[in-house]
Amino acid sequence: MGDTVIANALGRLSGMSLVALANPEANFMDSLPDPMKLQLPVVACVIVLLILLFVFLKFMLFKPLTKVMDDREDAIRMGSATKTQAAAQIESRQADYAARLREFRGRAFEHRKALIAAVSAEKQELLDMARQTALTQRSQALKELKAEQKVAEAELRTQVEALSQAMAQHLLKQA
Repeated sequence: MGDTVIANALGRLSGMSLVALANPEANFMDSLPDPMKLQLPVVACVIVLLILLFVFLKFMLFKPLTKVMDDREDAIRMGSATKTQAAAQIESRQADYAARLREFRGRAFEHRKALIAAVSAEKQELLDMARQTALTQRSQALKELKAEQKVAEAELRTQVEALSQAMAQHLLKQA
């Protein structure tokens, strides 16, 4: 009788009857529980396990996972804001660069213009100096030519006078 009580207790715990093992005349299939029969303690145990599993997953998996997802979303938003800020900063720097470039180009143009004016003023000065030198040389040459002309004229007059006297004497000798 003690063996049957132990077998019945074990059978209730395991869901199968070990009595079938102890009693070879009983059919093993008859001792198995009916799968379609609703067993309230098993259902209650499954419900409690599901609730415990849900609570465990909620606090141990889903909460950290949602936190990670929210942190990621915040980082993306901050990255987008940083990207927008960087784009605005780049745009302002490019505008500043373009303004400075225009200013430097204007300065370079003015510098070139000043250089061109200085070169043309120097060129004009050199031309004026050359003209002045040429005029001075021309007037000096004219003076020298006039002086040479007067000398040549005086020389020719003396020669003409000498020739005319020589001719007059020669004519007088012949006459």
